[in-house]
Amino acid sequence: MHAAWWMLGALAILAIAYRYYSAFIAAKVLCLDDARKTAAHALEDGENFHPTNRVVLFGHHFAAITGAGPLIGPVLAAQFGFYPGFFWILIGVVLGGAVHDFIILVASVRRNGRSLAEIAREELGPQLGVVTAIAILFIVVIALAGLGNVVVGALAESAWGVFTVGASIPIALVMGLYIQRVRGGSVRGIREATIAGVLLLLLALVFGKHVGDSSYAVHLKLTKTTLTLAMAAYGFIASILPVWMLLCPRDYLSSYMKIGTIGLLVLGVIVVNPTIQMPGVTEYVHGGGPIVKGPLFPFVFITIACGAISGFHALVATGTTPKMIDKERDCRPIGYGAMLMEGLVGITALLAACAMPQEDYVAINTNPQIAVVAQNETGLARDEAQLARLDPVLTPHDRELLGLKEGEGAAAAAGRKIALSNALALSNRSLAALDYHVDPEAARATTLDDADFARLGVKTQELPELSRASDEVVAARTGGGVSLAVGMARVFSGFPGMSTLLAYWYHFAIMFEALFILTTIDTGTRIGRFLMQEFIGRASPELGKSTSRAGAIVSTGLIVGGWSYFILTGNISTIWPMFGIANQLLACTALAIATTILLREAKKKVYALITLGPLAFVGTTTLAAGIESVRTLFLPMMQKPATYTTGLVNVLVTSLLLLCVVLVIAGSAVRWLKLARTPPVAELA
Repeated sequence: MHAAWWMLGALAILAIAYRYYSAFIAAKVLCLDDARKTAAHALEDGENFHPTNRVVLFGHHFAAITGAGPLIGPVLAAQFGFYPGFFWILIGVVLGGAVHDFIILVASVRRNGRSLAEIAREELGPQLGVVTAIAILFIVVIALAGLGNVVVGALAESAWGVFTVGASIPIALVMGLYIQRVRGGSVRGIREATIAGVLLLLLALVFGKHVGDSSYAVHLKLTKTTLTLAMAAYGFIASILPVWMLLCPRDYLSSYMKIGTIGLLVLGVIVVNPTIQMPGVTEYVHGGGPIVKGPLFPFVFITIACGAISGFHALVATGTTPKMIDKERDCRPIGYGAMLMEGLVGITALLAACAMPQEDYVAINTNPQIAVVAQNETGLARDEAQLARLDPVLTPHDRELLGLKEGEGAAAAAGRKIALSNALALSNRSLAALDYHVDPEAARATTLDDADFARLGVKTQELPELSRASDEVVAARTGGGVSLAVGMARVFSGFPGMSTLLAYWYHFAIMFEALFILTTIDTGTRIGRFLMQEFIGRASPELGKSTSRAGAIVSTGLIVGGWSYFILTGNISTIWPMFGIANQLLACTALAIATTILLREAKKKVYALITLGPLAFVGTTTLAAGIESVRTLFLPMMQKPATYTTGLVNVLVTSLLLLCVVLVIAGSAVRWLKLARTPPVAELA
């Protein structure tokens, strides 16, 4: 299969959806009317509420909602094959994600730019409003951990990458000072600073190779622990600095990089037309993949997450964006259109990842914590007593992997050797029973080369060449970031005359991903700080004031400490499912609120089905994934002393989120039964 035809088909479907489905929602369901005064005009103050040109606001909104989720989620879901991810992204974004963003944005615009928690209190009552606020707070922390883990995985032990991404921080600071202090915030100053910032960033990318080859490189080859602490320090400082100093300049930089790079990647897929080497459906659809242990259903949906529908967007759609909408009809391109663009980002990332051989994909995403156990070729050469512990937890799939015959117990496999691909495919309970959890620091220090993979039963194809060309060790670099960077670099180096520049394209892709994610880290940490400060304000009104420096420091410290903890104690296989579950549960909450609004205000009650349908599907898959993750992923972690605390925290947090959302949906259902029997109010009529 060639990628260009799939890309053209996706572009056509997204265009048709925007032209017809979004027009139907705008005209018939929401009844958008430019004569209705928006919050930006009604409450204009020149600071938070300010009417903004829809083209400019589209850029701001797109930069805010498009974090690492649509880049990394589809790459991780590629383990199930090309077809599941491709079709779910298209269906999910058209019928779910874009509808979710559009309706929640309009709801906030018509309620003076209120937040999601405030709208929940208004529509569902004060009790469910508090439940929603608690869920949002935990979801923000877990989401930041999931995204931050990708940066850590991609930049670990990479001097070139650390230098380039690190250079973006002083560049953004200089941009902010120039715009505000030298040019007084003028449009000309923004344009000049942005052009200079992009050029300086590209120079840092080129110069980064020389830094990586110099004697200074040893100081920039940071471990995952050091990177996590450095990122925590960055998130803390960025959250308490004035927005004009670091947050806004980084938005300018990342917006240009995001739109330009995605446009170039779409063009590359069409022009280079790489072959899709990943099978349409892989053997991991039944479970046991290198990244996600669970089966295709329901785990593909929480793995892709933001690429199809994202609850995190509801925070943006009820945050800064509704306070800047000039006219109601601007909500259509900004709410529905920007989410379609994010879906395109997801499709592009999936195509880039699936253009590499499946064997290389597996090798890149092999977890060193498991691989180090099998690295000496012992495989399952364990004594009968150890293997006998497997009997209570063996699944039929595990028995097949171990080559057990009818009636044989696990002890019969004593002395047998098993390929790494089979070891990775064992269920989480079996891995835990086999003590396939080693010292994390030892695993992080382990690097696997092509010879290691050959001994472990994984036949790589282009991995050695990719490692040499990119000047980086790309094997066993979990997290999805390296997989995406390799895929993007292979596409870009396919342009005429670019074949010798794969190393630069690889690190350009890493920088591109990091800018995506760090924008979300600083923005998300600030959002979390506001939420935490609101809760602290209930106990101490003084600390709860937005002007309180002590309140800001305490709140930021708690949020940063929360997401840093999950990164330090987990890996992509445990963090990303939690992120996907949390994000999709927030989407369920927003869809429940949207359904309530449509039942109360839309001309026809039947229009509520456009949000109730996605809610039913996303709610079912996410609750199923949450329960299955607790049962097969987090509870087994509690069986071992080394991972007991991490497993316990994951179980408690995931269970709390599931409970909160079940309460919100149940409470909403009671409200729906009442609204179904009452005539609509005049708001949308």
